Amino acid sequence: MFRSARLEALFGKRFDQVVFADVIALIGREEAAEAADLDYKERVHAKNDEQKVEFCKDVVAMANDRGGLLVIGMKEDGQRALPQEVTKVEVSDGELRRLYDVLLNVSPHPLRVDILAVEDPDDPGHGVLLVLVERSGLAPHALLDTRDKTHHRDGWLRFPIRNGAATRWMLEPEVATRYRDRFITGRSVHDRLNAVEIECVEAYAERDGSTLPDPPQEPHHGLGPRTPEYGFYRKEPARPNLVVTVVPETAGRLVINQAALQELRRAQAAEPVLIGLDRTFQQVGVAPGRLTAILGDPIIAVYSELHTDGSGSFLISLLREDQTGETIQVLVQELVWYLLSGLRHLGRHARDRTAAGGVTAIRLSLLADTDEVGDSGIDLPRRDPLREIQLTSNTSYGDYARLSPTHRAVGDVFAPLDDLATDGPGLISAAALVANEACHAFGLAEVPLLDTNGTINRHHWDGPLQAIITNWASW
Repeated sequence: MFRSARLEALFGKRFDQVVFADVIALIGREEAAEAADLDYKERVHAKNDEQKVEFCKDVVAMANDRGGLLVIGMKEDGQRALPQEVTKVEVSDGELRRLYDVLLNVSPHPLRVDILAVEDPDDPGHGVLLVLVERSGLAPHALLDTRDKTHHRDGWLRFPIRNGAATRWMLEPEVATRYRDRFITGRSVHDRLNAVEIECVEAYAERDGSTLPDPPQEPHHGLGPRTPEYGFYRKEPARPNLVVTVVPETAGRLVINQAALQELRRAQAAEPVLIGLDRTFQQVGVAPGRLTAILGDPIIAVYSELHTDGSGSFLISLLREDQTGETIQVLVQELVWYLLSGLRHLGRHARDRTAAGGVTAIRLSLLADTDEVGDSGIDLPRRDPLREIQLTSNTSYGDYARLSPTHRAVGDVFAPLDDLATDGPGLISAAALVANEACHAFGLAEVPLLDTNGTINRHHWDGPLQAIITNWASW
């Protein structure tokens, strides 16, 4: 869902929490005047071709620009463009479906648009509609303008864009430039994904204090990563790592100052690192262009880097106890649990802390050791001879016994940012997609614990994690 700190400040709350009285409170306010990201319409009929084109023109123009909010059911002052009077429109489910269908039928590419009904409690079925339009990483979008068929029987393909508080058509050089920018952005997102992931792994390898001798470690039998509480440690064997990285196509912005640092400390003290497990980050700090969070000292169990543009990485050590042999076994249900937790952690930072939006690039990397990251050629210290990762399961071991071990498995997918930040089917679907792609490196076609349609397959989980995930997914 589209987020805007400026526009949400007008209502004093998130768009999905707006009530009818909040809309009435906009009337006459100078800061609520129409702008590039805000437009008012008395009503939208969108029933004949001309009306459909007008509605789509307004929506597509915002997607091609910076995104924005279209308020349907509000009349503005023609001179100052201030909201003047609530005119109220139908806000039934049927009307919302009709407007969604208009956008799908006219715009060549489906847009990230949410339409929220804000009903007048004194007039059921009527109120205003908030049309939330995200800036599109696939811009420029076009629409088929069927109003003028003088020179072509089907009309013309045209590219609208916001021009201050108005809308205009882009010229051909602008369209060509925007197409060029689309491909450059695609490459830059991939490059940014690589950089964010590598920087996180490098920082983790430098900070992890597992190199000095000290007393033997107590056995760890609980869920989650081990978090030694005392002193220096003997040099440990190589530990496989799971790294989750996200880069929003529409970057956000966070100013790092004392207030931002304190806000992160409060948030991380209240929100568990892992879904369903009461354990929070122990250290929160600042690094160039990012905030950091650490669980475990001196041996780091979880390390997170949260960048000012909404990008970020979440790294977790997968080895809970010493293992011998040529491979290191990793339980697939723990891998998925960590992945869901990391995606939610990073998604909430990007959406709620930096106001990033749109589609997000996601990468899941399973690394036998830190020096297996990317193709950067970086020289990271290795603790001992490298062992391969063997994916396994407590519920269907025979199926996993035939899988091939590997030093490195990577999955890359795209998903809407709001899906990552919100507990629900969207988060599960994104996790399933990226987990499936990463696990192809082991010879596993798909991870059976999650479905790409956004559901949990409970019978593939066992032990305490089955109860944790079942309880979490009971929204």
